Parts: sequence; structure tokens; C-alpha cells
Amino acid sequence: MHHKQKLYTNPNLLIAFSITLIVVMGVSNITPALPAMATFFNIPYSSVALLITVFTMPGIIITPILGIVSDRIGRRILIIPSLLIFGITGTIMVFVKDFSWLLILRFIQGVGVSALGAINTTIIGDMFTGKDRTTAFGYNASVLNIGTAAYPVIGGLLCIAGWNYPFLLSAFAFVVAWFVIFHLHNPEPVNEVTLQDYFKNIAAIIKKPYIIGLLSTNILTFTLLYGPIITYFPYIISYRFNGDSATIGLFMSLMSIVTAITASQLQLLSTRFSEKNLIFYSFLGFAISFIIAGLAQNYFWLMVAIIVGGASNAINNPSLLSLLTGASPTHYRGAIMSLNGMGLRVGQTFGPIIMALLLAIVTVDIAFYIIGGATVIITIALFSTLLSNRECTVKT
Repeated sequence: MHHKQKLYTNPNLLIAFSITLIVVMGVSNITPALPAMATFFNIPYSSVALLITVFTMPGIIITPILGIVSDRIGRRILIIPSLLIFGITGTIMVFVKDFSWLLILRFIQGVGVSALGAINTTIIGDMFTGKDRTTAFGYNASVLNIGTAAYPVIGGLLCIAGWNYPFLLSAFAFVVAWFVIFHLHNPEPVNEVTLQDYFKNIAAIIKKPYIIGLLSTNILTFTLLYGPIITYFPYIISYRFNGDSATIGLFMSLMSIVTAITASQLQLLSTRFSEKNLIFYSFLGFAISFIIAGLAQNYFWLMVAIIVGGASNAINNPSLLSLLTGASPTHYRGAIMSLNGMGLRVGQTFGPIIMALLLAIVTVDIAFYIIGGATVIITIALFSTLLSNRECTVKT
């Protein structure tokens, strides 16, 4: 019990937390500066938004490849150059005054950060087992959401000095790289099978219904998170309540804070409920959040919807990561977690598109009702078929 209470003081886990802060830094630190960049370069806002697109684009293709490489040659050997690439390109961008070069450097920085998210969660999965693993992922989710809440504020303050100053935060990657080089002691995979057998075993793992179910659950999670919640909760604030950008920022920061606080208590929740039950309850929470958002006619009820959605997200992703890493043998875990990272990108991409298509047909409140109902139906279908298997470990 004493060990569980002190899990967050584990030096290796603290280093993993710092890597998480680098992963979420790439977008949230510069978003407040985008309007100022558009003014400085005298270009439309839609053009300066490409700084986000070219940063996230490499991850769709590169992440699965680097996950496989991490299984074959190790985790740390990939994390160190990734951090250095992130830090070097970010620091150079502080001094760049040409937008084309800025885009090129952001693309390279995106290549650097591509492996970090998936491999970092793989490392946490390698270091812990059972409820400790779920608790560790919960703490990591808290750190992630603290970052997403704090970086826009820090970036906005730095932007007062100039549009390029938020890029200075990238230099933090050098500090993290130093700790990884000299202080990270993580178990590395021992993979003695041939490359042909490796891919054959990977194919055998991902064909199992339980793994398909977990990967599908991840796609559903981020479809809901980036569609109805992140993209269209602000839409409700702006068009239903005529809220300004400051109000939108306040409400979205509230969601990050709720997620961080709830995720920090996952140790307590995981002792009372299984990870699969927590995931099931989280989807019901998402559905309730969407229905409340559709009904909300004032800020109070929208705040309730955001709190329910944030708490649901807090218990969902750490529990899902714990089950997926537990079901993936160590020497294949990098590849499986990279596929999970690729699914995350799919959800991020198609969530807003699905909501946009719905809004082209029905009103915003009906769209949220439909998404809420569909969430319940899909969740019941997933848990009664692919995730009905009680086994949480895959043998190869």
C-alpha cells in the first residue's frame, strides 16, 4: 500500500511525465500566438494554421514505423534523438522570419515528436503492472491535462513579448533529454526472433478480437473527444450563448482541470472497479455529457456537461492504456502502442468531420442527441462482442 501511495515519486515515472509535457507542448503553446503570426507574416489565419497541420501530419505515417523500431532496438535510443530534434528545431524557430522556413522546421519538429507519445506510454507500460500500471497512467493523464491547461496561458504571456517567443519553450526538451540519458532506467525489450517472425507475431496479436476491441475503443474515444467536445463545445458557447474567445478558453481549461483532478484519483477508483468497467462507465458519461450539452440553455448546464465530459475522459484513456499495454507482450508492445497512437490520429481527424456532417443535416442540439445515443449503442456493441473476453493478456 505504501508503494502505491508513493508511485508518483518514482524517478523513472517522473521522467516519463516530463516527456508527456513535451508531447502536449507542440500545439498548445503556440495556439495563442497564431493570430499574431498571421499579422506579422501578413497571411490569412487559415494559412498560419498550417503550422498545426504540418506538425501533426508526420505522426500518422511515422509513429507505427518507430514503434516497430523501438521493439527491435529499444525505447531510449529513439526518445533521445526525438527530444533533441524537437528542442533544436523549436529553438531555431525563435529566430526565423520566413514563413516557408517556419513550416519546414515545424514539419521536422513533428517528425521528432512523432515517436514520443506512443513510446512514452509504452515505457510506462513496461515499468509497471496491474493496478500500479493503471494508477501510473492516471497520473500521466493528470500531467498531460495540466500541460494542456497551462501551456496556452504561458504561451499567451510569452506572446506579449513577440509572436516567436512561445517557441522558446521547446528548449525544455534539452533538459528532459539530459534526464533521459543519465537517469532513465527503463526495461528494454529483448527481441530475439527474426524480423519475419516478428511481423508474423504482430499480425497474430492484432487479429485477436480483444486487441481489435481495445484499438477500436481508442478510436471511438478520440472521435468523441475531438469531435463533440473539443471542436463543438466551443461552437455552442460561441453561437448559442454569443461567448467570446476568453469564455471559450475558460470553459475548455475547466475541462482540462477536471480531467487532471479526476485522473489523479484513479488509484482509488481502480481499487473499486475494473479497468473495463471504468471504460464502460466513461462512455456512458460521454453520452450523458452530450445530451446535457444539447439541452443546455445557460452556462451552468454547459458547465455541468463539460465537467461530466472531462471526468469521463479522465477515467477512460488511462484505463484503456493499462489494458492495452497489459495485453501486449513487452517485445511487441512498441508496435501495438504505436498502432494505438495511429488510431488516436484517426479519431482526431474524423471526429470533427462527423460532427460537421451532422450539423449540415440537423441542428446542433439534435446532433448532440444523436452522438449521445450512438455512443451508448456502439459502447454496448463493443463490450458485448470484442471486449466480452475476460482475458487481459495475449500469449504469443
